Amino acid sequence: MHHRGKYKCLTAMVLLALFLSVGNAAASNLDTFLDKCGGCHKKGAEAAPVNPADKAGLVWKKYFKRNRHPVDLSGTVNNEEQAKVIAFLENHAADSDHPVAAIIPK
Repeated sequence: MHHRGKYKCLTAMVLLALFLSVGNAAASNLDTFLDKCGGCHKKGAEAAPVNPADKAGLVWKKYFKRNRHPVDLSGTVNNEEQAKVIAFLENHAADSDHPVAAIIPK
């Protein structure tokens, strides 16, 4: 019995650590999205607001893979940042478990 309690506690700690790391990654993806996309994609700015739930996750992924963005982002968004932006869009796309309709402040 004593060992089972230790395993339950250890399992709970591992799950908590995993949850926190996923939460931190999601927050980092949101921060990158707001930082790199928010300046142009808000009401009254150069580009229309971006709503992750406007498209399915695969559509967002293909959009960037096929270089559909009308502005060349290579000078302002590095590969790691672009991966975070895509992850954010996919994780909050229309077909995700947590779709987001509007994220960039007006």
